[in-house]
Amino acid sequence: MKNTQSSRSSKRQSHTRVTFAKVLRNTSLYGAVLLFLASLILPNATALAQSKSDSIITRNVIVEEGDTLRSIAKREFGKTGLSSMLANFNAMKESDPVSPGQIIRIPLFTPVERQFATVIFAKGTASKNAEPLKRDDKVYLNELVKTGKDGFVSLQFASGSVINLQPLTHAKLEKLNCLETDDSCLIRVRSAQGEVSSDVQRRDGQPTEFTINTPYASAAVRGTLFEINAVKTDILVGVTEGEVVLESGANDDLPLDQGFGTVVGANTPPLDPIALLPAPVYRYIPTRAAKGDQVSWFSLSDVEQYLVNISTDENGQQVVANYNETQSILSIEDIDPGEYFFNVRGIDNYGLKGIKSPTKIVVAAIDESIEPVDTAVTRNGNEFLVNIIDPPESAPGYEIQVSTSADFTDPLSVDVNNSGTAIFRLVSDKIFSRARVLLDPEKVSEFGATAESN
Repeated sequence: MKNTQSSRSSKRQSHTRVTFAKVLRNTSLYGAVLLFLASLILPNATALAQSKSDSIITRNVIVEEGDTLRSIAKREFGKTGLSSMLANFNAMKESDPVSPGQIIRIPLFTPVERQFATVIFAKGTASKNAEPLKRDDKVYLNELVKTGKDGFVSLQFASGSVINLQPLTHAKLEKLNCLETDDSCLIRVRSAQGEVSSDVQRRDGQPTEFTINTPYASAAVRGTLFEINAVKTDILVGVTEGEVVLESGANDDLPLDQGFGTVVGANTPPLDPIALLPAPVYRYIPTRAAKGDQVSWFSLSDVEQYLVNISTDENGQQVVANYNETQSILSIEDIDPGEYFFNVRGIDNYGLKGIKSPTKIVVAAIDESIEPVDTAVTRNGNEFLVNIIDPPESAPGYEIQVSTSADFTDPLSVDVNNSGTAIFRLVSDKIFSRARVLLDPEKVSEFGATAESN
């Protein structure tokens, strides 16, 4: 496989940096510092906070003879160094004199509830700080989330951004400031091992910095959809939408555009951008898939294996089953009846996952109490008439399949009413047919015997 070259930039341009000077100008953060110091000498300081929102309330003090802003800061907060912030809050300069009887406002910051991510999906073995994790749980800073061999977890942030933790993943939130009232949305996640994918959402007018840190590299998101996988010796990064800037120990940033990925080893620079495998094209998707039915797609070149994901949502977050296949075909087994999204993608020899190819699929249950039905095929030129033999009067309808091969790897399927008759026009010397009773879209009988044309 040929690698696509891309220019490298030494600095990221689009991420918001919060400087110390900015923090000093941020009234809410400044008030939070004062509240912390005030609580050291004012036991009831927290009780004076009357709201749980990001707001400042005040307490007035009267200047006494000989007071200065420095002495008031020392008396009220225990630290003279806060006199400049006290002056700013009262629209004064630190050097301004104060007079006896003058009122100075003392700011008290209302405590803010800790920010968190919410579990919107959890399946299989998943824990937070060794305790079982379930839907609607909250995950706070530095709480370790782990998934087992069968574990999947999706976390959603206040901005709507989502991260998905795949099996055998360890991750924790390192930084989280992402309320609508924050100057910017800052999310930092650390993953020591395993695979994390992201779907980054942005509020209008709010800069966003979303970073996932791993042992060898950090991926900073400029786009929306990407995956990062920390395996034993390498970090794998693939971008399916937008752009990611990869920072590694080699002190060199590598921008990755949509449709590209790379591999980073310990203390080594990342490989030049590698084009991800394209989305597979489906060859056959059954009208409904009961146990034993197959979904197939056209093979990709340079593919090591295929990853197949069945989920209840198009984004593949609420996973029902995962499969790794070496051939471009999958037999449906042990999936509950219902509507799902079937998603297949190729994996190259680097281990990078290609572009997804989602499609809807209906899974039906087999009712073994219903007697299967057989078919007969009559040919008239290029037309083939398929009839259900002795159709039961109680059957609502049938699904009839025809194929040019006896293994039905690429069949044509139609639903018919209880008359049990269908006509197919095919350019073929011979066709094979079979049918099953269609009770409803999610319940069928077994297929009857296979018939062939004369």
